Amino acid sequence: MIKAIIFDLDDTLYDFKAAHRAGADAWAAYAREQFQLPEEQTRREIEALITEQAEKMGPIAASHNRVLRAELWLSKRNLPVFPHATALAERYWQTLLDAMVPQEGAVEMLRDLQMRGFLIGIGTNMTAYVQYKKIEKLGLGDIVDFIVTSEECGVDKPLRHFFKYSAKKANETLARAGRAERIEMNEILFVGDSVKHDLEGAHAVKMHALLFDPAGRHPEEEERIQRFAELPEVLMRLSAEM
Repeated sequence: MIKAIIFDLDDTLYDFKAAHRAGADAWAAYAREQFQLPEEQTRREIEALITEQAEKMGPIAASHNRVLRAELWLSKRNLPVFPHATALAERYWQTLLDAMVPQEGAVEMLRDLQMRGFLIGIGTNMTAYVQYKKIEKLGLGDIVDFIVTSEECGVDKPLRHFFKYSAKKANETLARAGRAERIEMNEILFVGDSVKHDLEGAHAVKMHALLFDPAGRHPEEEERIQRFAELPEVLMRLSAEM
């Protein structure tokens, strides 16, 4: 049976794309205020930076660091890094955090799982500080039993080490709580919005995986839900099959 459920954070428990747009707008507004640059052009440059930073740094948490992203943007523009790199990152993240709201039914679903005794984890790419701030903003701090970030474990999803590290941390969490049982890979369900980063990564280490697909973009995936209200039915089916 499933004993632990690990959720991706961005674009799973909240709409990252919408919050990111708000953050990018704040970055572009700062560029207009400080450097008289057109906002739409800055927005396009920000999106291009995402791919460039990831290619430059590889699948590690630093590839998501907004201070480093701001430094890259400022340098390409021949603009001063100080004090603007930190100012841009702070404005981006604060605006994003202010814009965040939980996905419909997410908090209720998590509280139900907590009451039913499941171990609840978050498994997320990105740096730890801002991911912890997101969990606080979403009001999930008293529900989540443990969190794994790519900064903590050293690599991004979908690399196998991320998922193995997540299972290890789940068992360490049980041990600290004085629970003698051990959770095996096939007793963990990983829920996320990405076929590549969440499903393929989890399957590679023999975890169960479930796609959160609210827009219905992946009808080819057998294991998927469009609403969190569907999760209990999936859990019942998985338990019956094991």
